Amino acid sequence: MKNIKKITMLWKFFFWPVLWLFIFIPAYFWPLYLNGLLKIVAVLAGLVFMTIALFLTSAGGRTLAKTGHQKPNETIWPDTFTDFGIFSCMRHPMHLGLAIFPVALALISSSVPAILSSGWGVSGALWFVLHIEEKDALNKYGTVYRAYMQKVLPFSLHPKCLLKSWKFWKI
Repeated sequence: MKNIKKITMLWKFFFWPVLWLFIFIPAYFWPLYLNGLLKIVAVLAGLVFMTIALFLTSAGGRTLAKTGHQKPNETIWPDTFTDFGIFSCMRHPMHLGLAIFPVALALISSSVPAILSSGWGVSGALWFVLHIEEKDALNKYGTVYRAYMQKVLPFSLHPKCLLKSWKFWKI
Protein backbone atom coordinates (compact mmCIF):
# COMPACT_ATOMS: atom_id res chain seq x y z
CA MET A 1 0.00 0.00 0.00
CA LYS A 2 2.88 2.35 0.81
CA ASN A 3 4.40 1.80 -2.67
CA ILE A 4 1.07 2.67 -4.32
CA LYS A 5 0.96 5.89 -2.29
CA LYS A 6 4.51 6.77 -3.42
CA ILE A 7 3.62 6.10 -7.07
CA THR A 8 0.50 8.27 -6.75
CA MET A 9 2.56 11.11 -5.22
CA LEU A 10 5.21 10.75 -7.92
CA TRP A 11 2.57 10.83 -10.68
CA LYS A 12 0.99 13.95 -9.16
CA PHE A 13 4.39 15.63 -8.99
CA PHE A 14 5.29 14.92 -12.65
CA PHE A 15 1.82 15.83 -13.95
CA TRP A 16 2.64 19.56 -13.90
CA PRO A 17 5.89 19.67 -15.91
CA VAL A 18 4.47 17.24 -18.46
CA LEU A 19 1.37 19.42 -18.82
CA TRP A 20 3.52 22.52 -19.29
CA LEU A 21 5.70 20.74 -21.86
CA PHE A 22 2.71 19.74 -23.98
CA ILE A 23 1.68 23.39 -24.23
CA PHE A 24 4.90 24.17 -26.09
CA ILE A 25 4.95 21.17 -28.45
CA PRO A 26 2.80 22.96 -31.11
CA ALA A 27 5.31 25.84 -31.10
CA TYR A 28 8.01 23.42 -32.23
CA PHE A 29 6.02 22.48 -35.35
CA TRP A 30 4.54 25.93 -36.01
CA PRO A 31 7.15 28.59 -35.10
CA LEU A 32 4.99 31.70 -35.25
CA TYR A 33 5.79 34.55 -32.86
CA LEU A 34 4.20 37.85 -31.97
CA ASN A 35 6.18 40.99 -32.74
CA GLY A 36 5.92 44.72 -32.27
CA LEU A 37 3.37 46.11 -29.82
CA LEU A 38 1.59 42.75 -29.46
CA LYS A 39 4.82 41.15 -28.26
CA ILE A 40 5.38 43.91 -25.70
CA VAL A 41 1.81 43.58 -24.41
CA ALA A 42 2.10 39.78 -24.28
CA VAL A 43 5.39 39.86 -22.39
CA LEU A 44 4.08 42.41 -19.88
CA ALA A 45 0.88 40.39 -19.37
CA GLY A 46 3.00 37.26 -19.00
CA LEU A 47 5.10 38.91 -16.31
CA VAL A 48 1.94 39.90 -14.42
CA PHE A 49 0.59 36.34 -14.68
CA MET A 50 3.98 34.94 -13.64
CA THR A 51 4.00 37.17 -10.55
CA ILE A 52 0.50 36.03 -9.61
CA ALA A 53 1.39 32.36 -10.21
CA LEU A 54 4.56 32.53 -8.14
CA PHE A 55 2.79 34.46 -5.39
CA LEU A 56 -0.05 31.92 -5.16
CA THR A 57 2.24 28.91 -5.11
CA SER A 58 4.62 30.44 -2.59
CA ALA A 59 1.81 31.71 -0.32
CA GLY A 60 0.13 28.30 -0.35
CA GLY A 61 3.44 26.52 0.20
CA ARG A 62 4.42 28.77 3.11
CA THR A 63 1.02 28.33 4.71
CA LEU A 64 1.17 24.55 4.39
CA ALA A 65 4.76 24.45 5.64
CA LYS A 66 3.74 26.28 8.81
CA THR A 67 0.26 24.88 9.45
CA GLY A 68 -0.18 21.69 7.40
CA HIS A 69 2.21 19.33 9.15
CA GLN A 70 2.39 17.40 12.36
CA LYS A 71 5.80 17.15 13.96
CA PRO A 72 8.05 15.62 12.66
CA ASN A 73 7.46 16.21 8.95
CA GLU A 74 7.69 12.85 7.21
CA THR A 75 6.99 14.16 3.70
CA ILE A 76 6.55 17.41 1.84
CA TRP A 77 2.84 16.54 1.49
CA PRO A 78 0.55 18.02 4.16
CA ASP A 79 -0.66 15.62 6.83
CA THR A 80 -2.88 18.03 8.79
CA PHE A 81 -5.95 19.83 7.46
CA THR A 82 -5.63 23.62 7.42
CA ASP A 83 -8.00 26.41 6.54
CA PHE A 84 -5.65 29.15 7.70
CA GLY A 85 -4.44 32.14 5.65
CA ILE A 86 -5.10 31.84 1.93
CA PHE A 87 -6.77 28.46 2.54
CA SER A 88 -9.59 30.27 4.36
CA CYS A 89 -10.81 31.72 1.04
CA MET A 90 -9.46 29.26 -1.57
CA ARG A 91 -8.99 25.49 -1.39
CA HIS A 92 -6.23 25.19 -4.02
CA PRO A 93 -4.04 28.31 -4.21
CA MET A 94 -0.89 26.43 -5.19
CA HIS A 95 -2.69 24.56 -7.95
CA LEU A 96 -4.22 27.76 -9.27
CA GLY A 97 -0.71 29.21 -9.45
CA LEU A 98 0.51 26.09 -11.25
CA ALA A 99 -2.42 26.39 -13.70
CA ILE A 100 -1.64 30.06 -14.43
CA PHE A 101 2.09 29.39 -14.85
CA PRO A 102 1.98 27.95 -18.41
CA VAL A 103 -0.14 30.88 -19.60
CA ALA A 104 2.52 33.21 -18.22
CA LEU A 105 5.32 31.25 -19.93
CA ALA A 106 3.43 31.19 -23.22
CA LEU A 107 2.82 34.94 -23.14
CA ILE A 108 6.44 35.67 -22.21
CA SER A 109 7.64 33.43 -25.06
CA SER A 110 5.33 35.31 -27.48
CA SER A 111 4.74 32.03 -29.29
CA VAL A 112 1.30 32.10 -30.92
CA PRO A 113 0.78 28.30 -30.80
CA ALA A 114 1.88 28.19 -27.16
CA ILE A 115 -0.48 31.04 -26.26
CA LEU A 116 -3.35 29.32 -28.06
CA SER A 117 -2.66 25.92 -26.48
CA SER A 118 -2.11 27.32 -22.97
CA GLY A 119 -5.89 27.31 -22.51
CA TRP A 120 -5.80 23.52 -22.83
CA GLY A 121 -3.12 23.47 -20.15
CA VAL A 122 -5.30 25.49 -17.79
CA SER A 123 -8.26 23.20 -18.53
CA GLY A 124 -6.14 20.12 -17.82
CA ALA A 125 -4.81 21.61 -14.61
CA LEU A 126 -8.25 22.58 -13.31
CA TRP A 127 -9.63 19.15 -14.24
CA PHE A 128 -6.75 17.51 -12.37
CA VAL A 129 -7.43 19.55 -9.24
CA LEU A 130 -11.20 19.13 -9.24
CA HIS A 131 -11.20 15.40 -10.07
CA ILE A 132 -7.97 14.03 -8.60
CA GLU A 133 -6.85 16.34 -5.79
CA GLU A 134 -10.36 16.91 -4.42
CA LYS A 135 -10.99 13.14 -4.27
CA ASP A 136 -7.68 12.58 -2.48
CA ALA A 137 -8.42 15.37 0.02
CA LEU A 138 -11.86 13.90 0.72
CA ASN A 139 -10.31 10.48 1.32
CA LYS A 140 -7.65 11.97 3.58
CA TYR A 141 -9.69 14.45 5.66
CA GLY A 142 -13.24 13.11 5.33
CA THR A 143 -16.16 15.11 6.71
CA VAL A 144 -13.94 18.04 7.72
CA TYR A 145 -12.96 18.56 4.10
CA ARG A 146 -16.53 18.02 2.87
CA ALA A 147 -17.73 20.84 5.14
CA TYR A 148 -14.81 22.98 3.97
CA MET A 149 -15.84 22.37 0.34
CA GLN A 150 -19.32 23.68 1.12
CA LYS A 151 -18.05 27.06 2.35
CA VAL A 152 -14.78 27.74 0.45
CA LEU A 153 -14.34 28.03 -3.33
CA PRO A 154 -11.70 25.88 -5.04
CA PHE A 155 -10.12 28.95 -6.71
CA SER A 156 -10.34 32.69 -6.13
CA LEU A 157 -8.46 35.74 -7.29
CA HIS A 158 -10.55 38.07 -5.13
CA PRO A 159 -8.36 40.90 -3.77
CA LYS A 160 -9.38 40.14 -0.14
CA CYS A 161 -8.22 36.56 -0.58
CA LEU A 162 -4.89 37.65 -2.04
CA LEU A 163 -4.48 40.14 0.81
CA LYS A 164 -4.94 37.35 3.38
CA SER A 165 -2.15 35.40 1.73
CA TRP A 166 0.08 38.47 1.53
CA LYS A 167 -0.22 39.05 5.30
CA PHE A 168 0.73 35.44 6.02
CA TRP A 169 3.46 35.37 3.38
CA LYS A 170 5.26 38.27 5.07
CA ILE A 171 5.51 36.35 8.38
